[in-house]
Amino acid sequence: MRTRNLKLIAAASIASACLTGTAAAQNATTGQNTTTGTTAAQEAPSGIDTARYDGRNLPELGWNDTLKRYNFDNDKFIGQRFSATCPPRNIRDKNDDLYGSDVYPSDNPICVAALHAGKITAADGGPFTLQVNPGLESYTGSSRNEVDSANLPGTKRSMVFLDAANTAAADEARAPYIPRVKWDMKFTKSGFAYKKLRGQRFTFNCPAAPSGRLRAITGTDSYTLNAVICVAAVHAGKITKDGGLVHIQMDEGKSKLVGSIRNDIESGNGSGSSGTVSYVDATF
Repeated sequence: MRTRNLKLIAAASIASACLTGTAAAQNATTGQNTTTGTTAAQEAPSGIDTARYDGRNLPELGWNDTLKRYNFDNDKFIGQRFSATCPPRNIRDKNDDLYGSDVYPSDNPICVAALHAGKITAADGGPFTLQVNPGLESYTGSSRNEVDSANLPGTKRSMVFLDAANTAAADEARAPYIPRVKWDMKFTKSGFAYKKLRGQRFTFNCPAAPSGRLRAITGTDSYTLNAVICVAAVHAGKITKDGGLVHIQMDEGKSKLVGSIRNDIESGNGSGSSGTVSYVDATF
C-alpha cells in the first residue's frame, strides 16, 4: 500500500508541475496574472483542436455536472481520459464550488473547471478532454476567466484538462496506471463498458500473445462490444503479437458486422450489436 501511495503522489506531482509550467509559459506570452483575472487575449481557449472530436458521440454536460454522473470518479479510472462538450453558460447557471488551479479535485464541476482553466469559453462552451490523476496533497485557488476557485486540502483523485502543450507530460503521469490486461480479456470485462460512456476512449497495455489458438472476434474496424481487446487490436493493425498500448473507442451499435482476415487474425461476420468498439491512434 505504501508503494502505491508513493506512486500516486509522484504521478500527481509530475502532472501538477507540467501544468504549472504550461500555465507560466502562457502567462509570459499574454501578460496575465493568474491570481487576479484574465486579459482579452485569453477570452478564447488556446491549444484545443476541435477536429479531434469529429465523428465522436460525446455527451453534453450540464454546467455543474461532475464525473460521478458518468461513474468516472473512481480509482480504476486513474490514468484514463474523459471527453465531453460543455454548453454555453446560461445566465441562470450558477457556479458550484471550485477548488484548485490547473489541477482540480475530481469531484469538482467539470464545465466550471474547464472555463477556469481556459479550455472553453462561457459564450460558446465547447469540447474538452480531461485526465483523471491521483489527488494532490493540497490545491491552491485563483481567479481566472471570471471564475473564482478556492484552496483545499488533499483529495484521493484529481483531474487535469489536456491540450497540445501538456499531452506528453500527461502521458508520462498516467503511464503507471494503464491497465495491463490478459490476452484473452474481453472489453465487456474491463470495467469500462458502461452504456453512458459511448464516445469515450480507453487505453490498455497488451502483453505478448501466448502460443496456441487465439479467441474469436467479430467484425472489421468495428468490433462487437465484447471483443477480445488484444486480439482485435492485432486484427486492426494497432499492435503486433508482441503487445503494446492500445486505445479503444466505444461507438454506437451497427446492424451488421463483416469479418475479414488481417495480420494473421481471422474475424467472423456478425448480425450487429447495441454497441461496438474501434481502435484509434491517440486518446486525445
